[in-house]
Amino acid sequence: MQAHKPDTTGGDLIVRGGTLVDGTGGPRRRADVRVKGGVVAEIGPGLAPDGEREIDAGGAIVAPGFIDGHTHYDPSLFWDPSCDPMPQHGVTTVLFGNCSLSLAPVRESDRAGLSKTFAVIEEIPELGFSDHIPWDWESYPEYITSMRSRGFGVNVAGLVGLSALRLYVLGKEAWERPSTPEERGQIAALLDDALRAGASGFSTSYFDRGADGRLVPAALADDAELEALLAVNGAHRGHFEVLTQMMDHPVSMDQLERCARLCSAADVAMTWNGFIDWDKDPSIIEGYLDLAKRFRAQGLRAYPTFSPHPQEFMANWQGGMGFLSVPAWNELLQAPDEAAQSRMLADPEWRVRAAADWDRVPKTTFPHHDLDRVRIETVEGPDLEKFVGESFGEWAHNRGGHPSDALADWIELNNLHPGLAYTTGNANPDRIAAFLNDPSTFVSASDAGAHIISHCNTGDTTLLLTRYVRERGDLTLEKAVAEVTSRLADLYGFGDIGRLEVGKRGDLTVFDLDALNFGRPEAVFDFPGGAKRYRRPAGGYRATAVNGVLSQVDGKATEDLPGEWLPGKEPVRV
Repeated sequence: MQAHKPDTTGGDLIVRGGTLVDGTGGPRRRADVRVKGGVVAEIGPGLAPDGEREIDAGGAIVAPGFIDGHTHYDPSLFWDPSCDPMPQHGVTTVLFGNCSLSLAPVRESDRAGLSKTFAVIEEIPELGFSDHIPWDWESYPEYITSMRSRGFGVNVAGLVGLSALRLYVLGKEAWERPSTPEERGQIAALLDDALRAGASGFSTSYFDRGADGRLVPAALADDAELEALLAVNGAHRGHFEVLTQMMDHPVSMDQLERCARLCSAADVAMTWNGFIDWDKDPSIIEGYLDLAKRFRAQGLRAYPTFSPHPQEFMANWQGGMGFLSVPAWNELLQAPDEAAQSRMLADPEWRVRAAADWDRVPKTTFPHHDLDRVRIETVEGPDLEKFVGESFGEWAHNRGGHPSDALADWIELNNLHPGLAYTTGNANPDRIAAFLNDPSTFVSASDAGAHIISHCNTGDTTLLLTRYVRERGDLTLEKAVAEVTSRLADLYGFGDIGRLEVGKRGDLTVFDLDALNFGRPEAVFDFPGGAKRYRRPAGGYRATAVNGVLSQVDGKATEDLPGEWLPGKEPVRV
């Protein structure tokens, strides 16, 4: 394919010679696609060029652009508007504002605190928030105005984070208590303003914790507050996303039951995150799946979203959420600098507290009670090279003593940068295939844009097409494409994307299935301040177009940023 030049056609594109998989789940067919002014204008065989930019799709599939409904690109789009590498994996739309976190509404005095909370929970370098986000807004409508003044490599849509809403109204007390009736009304009014301006709904979390270990403000909202917000959300036909306390299965199930009933009363569709196949206890995911099937049988619109990729992490020792529920260890991770961390590790009193907290807390993100699942990936000294590739649990066992002390010693031996990796779930392809074929679930939980300093969440679309279509044959190509296009467009209410049909947005991707590649993540140092992130290499897609303008060609981003803010749904007419 010829080198890309900046688009001057205004979203006029013709894709010729390909096989169309239109996103409906229907059979593939030979057809060309013409886009005029960013909108699909004609589909059929043998279309003649009419001055548009042309893509040769010979031997390739032409499909609607893929949708990712659970991302955290809100901050990074300000320093990487191309949304690398999402277009290189066929993605043309991302939804952010998940897990109760959004960049608005926010008062000027609260920006630093909101940024810190966001950075800790989603493991995004905090420097980017202060140095690259313009903060030329306070309200959510002002935030949308700022976003609409910019271009992106993907179309974007946003949920309003309940933590941000509560912080705006309650201030620091949002971390401590439910809202009063008056405050509840103010929060509901803010959500109404956001939905009228173009937000897609709102999100909450019962799992995430701030740097000090406290649950995020959203978790303190009581039923009366949720009822008020869901009533507003339902009036606008908005979406509701919830992350439950997934480390405590019975509590999580109760939260899902309660939220599903509240959503049903308000006629709101709900998705929940945290649907993970925990390797050591498959009964957890089976319980969630049974609950999802029961919701479906009862007519409740409450759906689990999941990711097909294994939950693989490189432990982050300078921040992050690996030990958020283990107080002493979380203090170590959230320490202001490495000197403070060294003092903690050398402090006998901290060691005693750390061991006690280790024993007391049954689960956290890092598998501290199952160290055999932790691998030694990198070390900081030649005398430790012999341990690379081995189980850290074996090293800790041979060292003897309390496992908390063993980990503390290993961190010291590696100059505070031990390369420890672990997998928490989704490692069984047979079970993932079963979820993919269950109508109760949706493939929409990549978490892309988050945790970029500990692992890489991009590429779910490519993994779906390579492992579960091409290699294993668990899904037909038509079904797999529908899973990440029309099903998600219908779920989130994006009426003008998700299908390649006349009148829809000209969002599409072109690929040869045999040429796709789900590569291993690689460390790059291109984030603010030269910070490291893990990036998945391009997936082998021939081209991706957003609103009829190419966003990537042969794995390389173009100079164009055609992505727009997708408007929220129209309010219900009473």
